[in-house]
Amino acid sequence: GLNYLAIEQRPVRGAAIELLDDAAQILATATTSDDGGYSFLVAKNSFVKVRVKAQILKTSTPGWNFKVTDNTSGNALYVLDGSLSSVGSQDSKRNLTATSGWDGMSYSAIRAAAPFAILDNIYIAVNRLSAAGNKKDLLPLELRWSTKNSAADGDATRGEIGTSYYDGSAIYILGDADHDTDEYDAHVLLHEWGHYIESELYRSDSIGGSHADGDSLDMRVAMSEGFANAFSGMMINDVNYADAYGASQSSGFFFSIGRKSRVNKGFFNEGSVGSILFNYYASSTNKNANDYSSVHAILSNSAYINADSLTSIYLFSQKLKQLFSSQSALFDSLLQEQDIFGADEYGVNESNSGGSVYTLPVYRDLTTNNVTVNVCSSVQFGKNNKLGNAQFLKLNITQSGIYNVRLNKSGGADVPSKPEFILHSKGVPQYYVANSQQDFVSGNMNLSQGNYVLEVFDANNRDSKNTESNTTCFNVRATPAI
Repeated sequence: GLNYLAIEQRPVRGAAIELLDDAAQILATATTSDDGGYSFLVAKNSFVKVRVKAQILKTSTPGWNFKVTDNTSGNALYVLDGSLSSVGSQDSKRNLTATSGWDGMSYSAIRAAAPFAILDNIYIAVNRLSAAGNKKDLLPLELRWSTKNSAADGDATRGEIGTSYYDGSAIYILGDADHDTDEYDAHVLLHEWGHYIESELYRSDSIGGSHADGDSLDMRVAMSEGFANAFSGMMINDVNYADAYGASQSSGFFFSIGRKSRVNKGFFNEGSVGSILFNYYASSTNKNANDYSSVHAILSNSAYINADSLTSIYLFSQKLKQLFSSQSALFDSLLQEQDIFGADEYGVNESNSGGSVYTLPVYRDLTTNNVTVNVCSSVQFGKNNKLGNAQFLKLNITQSGIYNVRLNKSGGADVPSKPEFILHSKGVPQYYVANSQQDFVSGNMNLSQGNYVLEVFDANNRDSKNTESNTTCFNVRATPAI
């Protein structure tokens, strides 16, 4: 839980700051320094007040613009205002303090410090990215926090956000005192910001959904969530992921991101992926310890972003070995510690099935000469985003043209199935063919030369509202369309 006896006073760094006159007009703007300092030049005896915005802003490349806003108040920006008074005739100093609102027993006053605590973690991380070699401007992002943001699911404008999460356009953060608050949980904040960085600088093919350490997940989800956990620890050099909640924020949990002894090890486990990535970052074998630059170099490399395979720990491993060959042995040892044995970006020769007869090979080969490939969509480990829900097939197109892919049920549970497929090119869905006929689906696609990945599944196994738990097998064929 949070330790209110150890509250620290920290500078508000990199924040947008304004000087306002007695008519609330902006006289000047500035940005706070690393020690929270700022300065303005104004006419003597002017009546002014200082306003600090919950916004870190940098206009030079690499630039950024991150704001903390209140989703329960029209996404209004949080600000901290000083008092209006005369500057006098001599140089003067004005210090502003955003207080926590904690009185020793509860939050009895405005929690003014929370938005700035959120931003401070982002400030640390975005500067670490720059130090690691990022030269790309980042798109603006709002981090939406409110004291009303609770674990209830519903309307985000009323604070019913369910959990802290990144939705692809903004990060929502819990703030419900005595239940679950995340404004001081650095790992939680940076985990979600890590997903934003994946979308901005790197690549993620994750389909999202619920997940937990130890789950058998779709490999894309395992990679994304494992990365986000590891990223949170890398940014603040803290291997212990912590999350506070409960009455007086005195409860919570923590786990070691880098722990090597884990339950259910494998390419499908976010805990295994997080352990590998963090321990690679922390290692000093043929690299600098605690140096994020090599991780950033791999994930931001065009060969990673434009790879034919889907994102997974296999893809990361292959690109690492191509960029940093001297670290191959180190990374192989970390993979093997987590029972991951597949080679190349497609996980060829992987032997760890996770306990399912349907999950290997990781990718199957599909040709365009009408040869049947049998795959099965399973809910052995759960629905929607779990290992085995979907199967992946490599499809190489040597001649541009229109091709037909069809699936028909070949076995499994004696209940109606809804086969569907998605065709990916470099992780981007090109075609989604939805089911319209029981136990069968077919679709024509106009394809250029190149390598594709076909994702095949029973739509019933992607539907959390479907109460059936069945394994369904399909015969998959591809041919030139007539």
